[in-house]
Amino acid sequence: MFAAIQDLSSRGIKTIDPYNIMESLNSREATRSYALYLSVDKLQEFIEMSDVIARHTIEEYKMLVSNVMDAAFRRDMYRAMQTGQALCCDMAQDDIEQKVYGVIDGVMSEYSTANDLPQYKDVVDECWEEIQTRQNSGYAGIPFKFPTLNEYATIERGELFIFAAEAKQGKSMMLLNCAVDLLQKDLAVLYLDSELNTRLFTARMLAHLSGIEYKRLTSGMYSPEEAAKINEAIAWLKTRKFTHIYIPMFDQQTIYTSVKKVMHTQGLDVLIVDYFKGSGDGDAFDSYQELGRFVDTVKNKICGDMGICGIGAAQATSAGKVADSAKIGRNASTIALLQDKTPEEIEEDGPECGNKKLRVVLNRNGMQMAPGEYIDMYFDGNKILYQEAKQHIPSTPY
Repeated sequence: MFAAIQDLSSRGIKTIDPYNIMESLNSREATRSYALYLSVDKLQEFIEMSDVIARHTIEEYKMLVSNVMDAAFRRDMYRAMQTGQALCCDMAQDDIEQKVYGVIDGVMSEYSTANDLPQYKDVVDECWEEIQTRQNSGYAGIPFKFPTLNEYATIERGELFIFAAEAKQGKSMMLLNCAVDLLQKDLAVLYLDSELNTRLFTARMLAHLSGIEYKRLTSGMYSPEEAAKINEAIAWLKTRKFTHIYIPMFDQQTIYTSVKKVMHTQGLDVLIVDYFKGSGDGDAFDSYQELGRFVDTVKNKICGDMGICGIGAAQATSAGKVADSAKIGRNASTIALLQDKTPEEIEEDGPECGNKKLRVVLNRNGMQMAPGEYIDMYFDGNKILYQEAKQHIPSTPY
């Protein structure tokens, strides 16, 4: 295909289509056999997808180069190790350790990027300019709808904020609240959902926006006035730059392709992932490693390299620990643990201080909470609503 397009371009043909590609291939003996492997339908599909597949930014080009160099390094290191293996099996060889190190060091030196590293003096001005661009109404980034949480961390480009909670404790509803708040700020949002299809997600979204209980909304038990609120919410959603994609089982390539396509079609400010989990296939170690690669892809190859904000959710244990915390914590910028208050905590804090608590348990971009410290939250599952409650006054032991 490259040869055909190059041939057409050299002849001054500006419009490339499946038919003149086939004509070009068939016109030369050297390429005539290749036409047998292609069809007009396949070529048309490729052309339609070419705008999505093509690299459009320097960042995407750098990612491609990085992938190619990584594959080349793996190939050459594999060959070097084969050479080392042969040396180890040859009992006539002496100074075996030095020879094996020499083989490996040759590959390491060839792929070393040390010579390309800039001095700090050459990057400090650019870093300060980026810091200034992130300053937003007293915050370094986009604020959450919860004022007290913003004292600890905000939503920043290149960073990944994760809400952790036990199963069925409102992780997805928290992410939905964040999505609506970001849409109200006129930001472009992509919501990748492994839990709810778009119909069920829409029902939750409309319950949240209209203030009508989820069960009444889905069963049709609402008044004409409430129906008007639902239609108003639908009309507003149509004005937003928002995409919801249901992907029951996440994989890195699907996520990357989805993000890239949305970026080129509507622009993208924030990626929301509901939620980070392994596939459950294979043994526990394989699933653990897979989860680590998944989080790394979202944090570094998507949010970092593409310059977008990341928010996600992860499972927590009953003891308040984030499941697979080492793999998630290694890449997450901030992890906030969402928990039900105990009856004793509700009584001590006061009912006006809400029924949920939010604890910042890992934070690379600001303060981390001390044991026993938390933000008071109010949660209404019927209306898919999270709000910051009145903050309690911590008791001081004598």
